[in-house]
Parts: sequence; C-alpha cells; structure tokens
Amino acid sequence: MTDSAAGIKITDATISVLTAKDSTLCKFIWNTSSHNFSVPLKEGGNYILLISYPGYADYTAGFSLDSTKPVYDFRGINMLLKSRLLTEVLIQGKKAEMKIKGDTTEYDATAFHVEPNAKVEDLLRQFPGIEVDKDGKITAQGKTVNKVLVDGEEFFGDDPTLVTKNIRADMVDKVQLYDRTSDQANFTGIDDGKKEKTLNIKLKEDKKNGYFGKVEASAGTDKFYTGKMMFNAFKGKERFSAFGILDNTGHLGMDWGDNSKYGMSNFNFNFGDDGSIRITGSGNDELESYNGEYYGEGLPTARNGGLHYDNKFNNDKATVNVNYRIGTLAVDGNKNVLTQNTLPSSYINTNSNQAFHNYLFRQKGNGRFEYKLDTSSSLIVNAAGGIRHSSVDNEYSTTSLRQDSTLLNTNNRAIHSKTDENTFDAGLLFNKTLKKKGRKFTMGISESHSSSTGNELLKSDINYYNTKGEQDSSVINDQNRVQHSDNNTLTANGTFNEPLSEKASLSFSYDFVMTNANSNLNTYKKSADEKYNVLDSLYSNDFKIDNFSNQAGVMFLYKTAKFRFNGGTKVSNVSFEQLNHYDNTIFRRNFVNYNPQINFTYNFSQSRSMSLYMNRRTQLPNVTQLQPVRINTDPLNVHLGNPDLKPSYSEDIYWNYNSYKAITEQYFYLNANFSLRHNAIVSNASTDSVGASTYQYANINKDGYNGGIWATYDFKLKWWGLHLSTSMNGNTNVSYNMVNSILNKSTSYSISPQFSLRKNGKKKGYAELNFEPTYDIQKSSLLPNMNSNGLGYNIGGETRVFLPADFEFYSNVSFRYTPKTKSFNTDLKRTLWNMEIGRKFLKEKQLRVAMTVNDLLNQNTGFNRNVSGSLITQNTYTTIKRYYTLTITWDFNKMGGAKPKS
Repeated sequence: MTDSAAGIKITDATISVLTAKDSTLCKFIWNTSSHNFSVPLKEGGNYILLISYPGYADYTAGFSLDSTKPVYDFRGINMLLKSRLLTEVLIQGKKAEMKIKGDTTEYDATAFHVEPNAKVEDLLRQFPGIEVDKDGKITAQGKTVNKVLVDGEEFFGDDPTLVTKNIRADMVDKVQLYDRTSDQANFTGIDDGKKEKTLNIKLKEDKKNGYFGKVEASAGTDKFYTGKMMFNAFKGKERFSAFGILDNTGHLGMDWGDNSKYGMSNFNFNFGDDGSIRITGSGNDELESYNGEYYGEGLPTARNGGLHYDNKFNNDKATVNVNYRIGTLAVDGNKNVLTQNTLPSSYINTNSNQAFHNYLFRQKGNGRFEYKLDTSSSLIVNAAGGIRHSSVDNEYSTTSLRQDSTLLNTNNRAIHSKTDENTFDAGLLFNKTLKKKGRKFTMGISESHSSSTGNELLKSDINYYNTKGEQDSSVINDQNRVQHSDNNTLTANGTFNEPLSEKASLSFSYDFVMTNANSNLNTYKKSADEKYNVLDSLYSNDFKIDNFSNQAGVMFLYKTAKFRFNGGTKVSNVSFEQLNHYDNTIFRRNFVNYNPQINFTYNFSQSRSMSLYMNRRTQLPNVTQLQPVRINTDPLNVHLGNPDLKPSYSEDIYWNYNSYKAITEQYFYLNANFSLRHNAIVSNASTDSVGASTYQYANINKDGYNGGIWATYDFKLKWWGLHLSTSMNGNTNVSYNMVNSILNKSTSYSISPQFSLRKNGKKKGYAELNFEPTYDIQKSSLLPNMNSNGLGYNIGGETRVFLPADFEFYSNVSFRYTPKTKSFNTDLKRTLWNMEIGRKFLKEKQLRVAMTVNDLLNQNTGFNRNVSGSLITQNTYTTIKRYYTLTITWDFNKMGGAKPKS
C-alpha cells in the first residue's frame, strides 16, 4: 500500500470489509506492513473493501468470493492525498440519515431538507419511526414521547411542544431517540425499570450563540384567538428562554404533563414494587377535583408562561438547570355517556348528561444542580415545588333502564368544589468512582411534602322505580364536605458496584422509605336553620398513616462490545399502619415482595440491535381496596373494603428489534410484550334490583394476561422517491371481574395495520397519505351475544405545497369511522378538514401571513368507546368546530458565533 505520487509506503491504515448488500461491517484490521495484508472471512459473498488513513481519501473497491474463487488478490493499492484529490474533482454523496447505536437511534438532521424558519416538529415528521400529529404529540416506535431534551438538558421539563414548535430546524445537528433512565441507573449501568421515551436535540456548534424566537398572533371568528411569544438567548453553554401563550383553540399550552408527579388533591395510598408508598389522586374517592388535563373534551381557555435557564461553568464542573411556569386553564362543555352494565342474566343501560365548568390555576418551579467534585465523584441536587388551586362545577342528569326498557332509576347530581394544594420535593445524589476500575457507589436521600385542603358541596336526588314504571322511593343528599390531607415521605438509598473482571460486575442496593400521612374528611348535613353544621360520622374520617419499607437487591452485570446483560432480584418488606382517630381502631398490614429481573441487549452491528427485558412485578392492594373511606359522591355506586386481600403479581416480557440499512434506506422496528397476571385483585360488583351497585375487591385464582406487538417497516420505493411505511399494531387482553359473585371473563382483541405513503419534494413541498383499518373484538362471558365487535378505520392525508411568489398551501384531511355494535346501535363518524394558505415576506422570509379554516365541514364531534370489565361506555362531548382565523407570525433569528468543526 503506497502513495505512488509521493513514493511513501503506508502502514497502520484501517482496513475494513463490509457486506455489499447493506454496508454492515464484517471485519477490520490495521496493516502492519506496507507490502501485504490479509483479511480472513467466514463465507463467500459480495463485499466492499474500505481503507482509511489520516490525510488520505478513503479507498473503496468491490469484490466477490465463492467456492471457485476463495481468495481475492488486489495486488497493488494506491492512496491519494485529500489535498491532491480535491484539486482535481469534487465528490458529492448522500449522508446516512440514521444510525443505530445499541438502544439509541440517531438521526442526522443535515440529511433532511427543511424550509427556512421551519421548526423541529417539521424535521421530526420526516424521520422513519416517528410520527407527529397536528397538535404536536410525538409518537416514536409506537410509544408516546413525553420528554424532549436540548443537548442533554431539560428545556422547560414537561412539555415537548415547547421545544418542537419553537426551536428552529436549521439549528439541529443530530436527534437521538432512546429510553431515558434515572440518574442512578445511568451511573451504575443497572436498569431500575424507570424509563421514558426521550428525544435529545443536539444543536450545531455554530448555532449556540445569539438569540432567536417568534411572535404569533391570530384572530378568528366566534371569538377564537391565539397569542404566542417565545424568546431564546444562547451564549455557548448558557441558555435563557421565556414564553407566553394565550389560546382558546385547544392546540397550545394545554398539558403540563405532571399529573403523576405533582400536586394531587385527593390522597390515595398505593404501594410500589419496591415497597414504597405512593400518594396519588383518585378522582371521586374524596373530593371532586380538576387535575388540569385536557384531552379535547370541552372548550378550553389557556394562559401559560414560563422561564428557563441552564448553564455549564467552571470548566464544565458545574451544571445548573432552572424552570418556572405559571398558568391557568378553564374548560367548559357538555358530555353524554352511554353505559351498558352487563349482569349475569341481563344488562342495565344508563344515559348520563353532564354539564361541566373546570378551572385550574397553578405555578411551579424546579431546579437541578450538578457538580463534579473531582474526577471520580459528583453531586446532584434536585428541588421542585408549586401550588395549585382548582374549582369544579359539575351537574349530572342520569337515567337507567332495564333490559326491557322499563325505567329503573333517575339521579340528578350537582357537585361544586374548591381545592388548594402545595407540594415541595428535594433530593441529593452522590456518585463516587473508586480506584479499582469498575468499583463505584451511589448514595441518595430525598424528602417530599404535599398538602391539600378542600371544600365540596354535594346535592343528589335519586328516584327508584318498580317494574311497572311506578316510583317506589327516593333519596335526597345535601351535604358539605371539608377535607385536609398532608403527606411527608423520606427516601434513602445506596448502591455499590464491585467488578469481578473487565466485563463482569455485581451491584448491591438498599432502599429505605418512611411515609407519614394524615387525611381528615368531615361531612356535614344541614341543620334546621339551613346551615351545614351537623356532622355525618358515616361519611367522615380522620386517619393517620405510617409506612416503613426496606428493600435489598443484588444484580449481576456483564458487558462486552456487542453484548450487555444484567439480572438479579430485589426483596422488600413493607409495614403499614393506619389509625382511625374517630374510633381509635388500628389497621395493620405487612407485605414481602420478591421481584427478579433480567435485561440484555445485543448489537449485531452499528445498524442492527435487539433487547429483551423480563421481570416479575408485585401489585399490593391499595388502602382504598383494603379499607376505603366511605364516600357517597355517587350514591348509586358504593365501595367497600376487603382487609383479607393478598398481593397479586405478574411476569412481564418485553422484546424489541431495530434495524436500518443506510444504502437502501430501509428501517425496521419490532416491539413485543406479554404480561401474565396471577392472584389478580379484581372488582366484585353487586347490583341490586333498583340499579345501585356495591363494589368490593377480591383475589381470584384465574390467570389473566395481556400482550401486544407493534412493528413498522419504512423503505424508499423506486418510483418518484416515494417512501412507504407499513405498521402493524396488535393487542390482546383477557381479564376477570365478579358480577353479583359470578365470575365474568372479558376478552378483547385489536388488530390495526397502517399504511403511509409520503413524498418530500424538498423545495416543492411534501405530501402524505395514511390508511389505518382497525378490527376490535370485545366480549363478556356473562352475555356472549352482547359485544362490541366491529371494523373501523381512519383515513387521512396531509400536503404542503410551496407556490410561486412565496405563497404556500396546506391541507389536512382525516376521516374516522367507528361502527355500530350489538351494544351500541349507532355508527360514529366524522371528517375533519383543515386548510391554510399563506405567504412569506421580507428578505429572510421571516414574516408570514396566513388564512386558516379549522373543521371546514363543521363535523368535529368528539366521541370514543371503552370497555372495562362488564362495563361498556360510549362518550360524546363538546368540541371545537368550524372557525376561520388570520394569523401573523414573525420569526427573528440572530444566531452566529463559532464556526462548525470540520
């Protein structure tokens, strides 16, 4: 191997052999001699020889091996200096759009074309395996993306759209998709089961200095409007951002995504797999409270704003990330719910109309500080806190009929409540790497506090009817309920990793959780003077709850260049005590959990990998199931506790396979999961002759299961540069419940293939067509002739065309059809058609004016169907229908600074 022009012999070059079919690496060596080298291969086939050496252009050549020609001799190889090559010819090539690095899929943003001032969500729509709907919700590899980072740092934390709708696409270098783990799991390398699908937006080096943002205002018919401002200032590793949103169209600022981790109004005590106790909201279990989530039901009005700051300083030893958000959300609307309650020999049909007005004010802040104490240790400090105020004004009108359509009962209810909440959480995590390679330990401690106070007025009027339709009796409830709850939880944990060899190690862990909580609920009836001052002890309580848990675990880790395995088990002991101050009764329970797990990943190559995860999970009965607070928010549905409940457990298996072929642009992803449930805790519903139901939980010895598969295959066709994406989503579930002490088996199957054809015309625009049929089988063993089987489908299309004179046209059409079934004799269907025409102005096209029509056909009626045990429900609700808007958007951009690295 020589540089013939300079007469230089070349040694220590990188010599690689790749398969010609998909460019995967077979073998590589370094040549120690300039005269000859040999690369042994296991089998014949078509290959590519690739030779690289600093300062020289890559040498590539194709060759074939078979039984008639087991050896290929290149005889002489001449290398050319890049400087000499570039003076003679310019070589252009297409960048690889994506790479697969173990469990991380990385997209090269520079390989995709976007228009000036396009945003990250416009870029994501072009990535195989990623879908972005019209409201900005991101689905990747069949799972919802709840976290979007910028250069590995949180950016307002909990609303992905604040990144995807505002960061400019031309600032992005790479986009990484992976399952994000906890800080502790990331340091130890041991999977702790805490994962969430995450996108990391990596910016170009020359786009990290300056400022950018946008201002948008739109005014529409029927008093619809949007006002939005986003400002970002970047200076190297220092970033500041601010935003403000005013909106009543339902597209912006609707979701903070914090329902499971922030400020609950109603305390329901649940045990985690690790023996910890979690206190979460439970809807109607105490006070009716609005949690701030919006899923398209009703007409929303949102006011949101926030500030973000992050920076690295002191030679990157210190990192700070701070976020603050404040906002309100009001939702008004009407909802109709049809419910079919299947009984052993008949069913009850219930029609419920609800008028609602929900309001929420909230503000919260969170911060993270990480400091590298030295080369072997670091300290992470996290803190978060906030306040919430919510109010609910709901009115219900409900009618229930027997199977023969005779009147069973009527119920008119009104609930008016106000709730105030406060939360604060803080924690420390210390990481230390010891002198022996692979030996490390972590220590963490955290404290969380939450409190809630509320007041609720309940009025209910129930009328019961006999089989002749005559009124038998009536029950009137008129009560005022006052609630206060608080919770303090202390958590401490530690891990220690001990290396056994260069590839293997053991990890030991210990967790301690202590929870102290109080829950007080006083229910008052009206006195003779019409004041709520008569205590109703039946629906009042005053509980003190103490919980202690200890968990120990050991895990084995084995890691090579291609293979990664960890497996082991965790054992926990939970001690729970509940004191009822009203009667001084004490309720105690003790649980022991045993949870083994296995997790491994195998990388076939840089573009193909698979992983398997198996574990055993224990589900402990929660306090509501063991000894619930007696609540009469809905007098027709009463819950009782069962102190004899035992834990249930399940074995879970998750498997996925990921593959990408760069040359042919073929992407394939497969995810499968299966869960087998034992000793399940199920509901036993007893419904009497007047339609009132009493619920109590029980263990059953029937094994239920659920499983699913999601696969996608995305490839480029030979015709006109079209991309075809085919997906398959299949799910099955078998579960049990008791109805009037008779076992009911609920079976459901769902098969949903999807076909998507798209074309990106670069400067001309893009177009995409989608077709998704869905066949559902949902049946109950109590009444097998009554089911919700049917074939529905979704058809959609989207196009954006760039016209002369800087005009552009956009259109989005979707048709959804849900068929009638034996349970509901009504077809549900709607066509949504949105259209926009706009024009860009100014030199950099940063000013845009657009005319938009939302729901052109005025068919936007919200609906859905659900099956849960022996209950089948169909919901229809108020939604936003047709309106027209004029929108003006100004994008400003003054980014510059360091040049990108060559």
